[in-house]
Amino acid sequence: MHTETERIFGTLQVLVDPYLAVDLPGHEDGTIVPFVWDVSEQGEFNVINLCLANGWLQLTDVDKRIRSWQKMEYAKSFYDFYLGVEEENLRKNKFEYLLQLLHINLQDLESFLQDLDSFSSMPYSCSRGVILPGLVIGRTGDGTWICICPTVYKQTTIPQELIYRSPLSQSTSSQLYGENTLNLISQIEAITSELGIISLEGDLGGGYYYHYDHQIVYGVAVSKELAFEQAFQKSGILELKQFHSFYPDKNYLGEYYEGYKLEEVFAKYEQVNNFFNQIFPEVIMYRFSFFTQEHIYIIGQSNPGDWVGLYLKSEFVYNP
Repeated sequence: MHTETERIFGTLQVLVDPYLAVDLPGHEDGTIVPFVWDVSEQGEFNVINLCLANGWLQLTDVDKRIRSWQKMEYAKSFYDFYLGVEEENLRKNKFEYLLQLLHINLQDLESFLQDLDSFSSMPYSCSRGVILPGLVIGRTGDGTWICICPTVYKQTTIPQELIYRSPLSQSTSSQLYGENTLNLISQIEAITSELGIISLEGDLGGGYYYHYDHQIVYGVAVSKELAFEQAFQKSGILELKQFHSFYPDKNYLGEYYEGYKLEEVFAKYEQVNNFFNQIFPEVIMYRFSFFTQEHIYIIGQSNPGDWVGLYLKSEFVYNP
């Protein structure tokens, strides 16, 4: 590890010692620990490599994955799901066409499934048989990558008063795709529009009400990593934002702490926030939401090119 990376990592260890936590709504034990991605040992930092390093993804069969979408296996794990026979048959035909379209037009076609072992604690009874939807990705003849996946349900809402963040600045340059890619995008758009949105609402049990819009989304980019990232954001699994601060409002913290303890804890967060602002020109939040589990990385890039910051793992507590 480069000396500069070690210095930043060591400082963060001191700042979070002995214990620093972020209390997400409805969660417990959201402890923060320092994080480092050493590019010399781990390679390029991107969403695919981070997911693979954590064991969150496993390769699976493309046809099997789309058949799972066709059968609505993920959506059917929610209590209030219902489609008539006629509509199910119409959707089945559309997915058959999508499968053929991808096989004909995409090279290096792969499918990934989120590792089920990471999600064994889903709170409601039907979740014991849930099939997470996964994704399909491939490259067009023009060299453009397309990633397709269904949306997923996200349990936790994180208020700005807890983690203050804003959209990342977007490049204003438009990407010109080849004719093959544009034609394929048009056909995929037509299929996803025809499939539409299935809105589900219900009670997970014990008064935990949910709203979930099930639909097929896709990302298009010049690289596999960016297409993957786009699709994950549209699916609801990934939130990618510019990080500004933890607990920007002391009054919000006051709901959990009083008196000298409030001042002490707030000062601790202020130290962390100030350090990030001083050391990095930009700090990015990668938030991965896997139903009840939240994995959040608050990171910046050091001069050697490594990524350093803080990692938060937290789980929603089902308490009917």
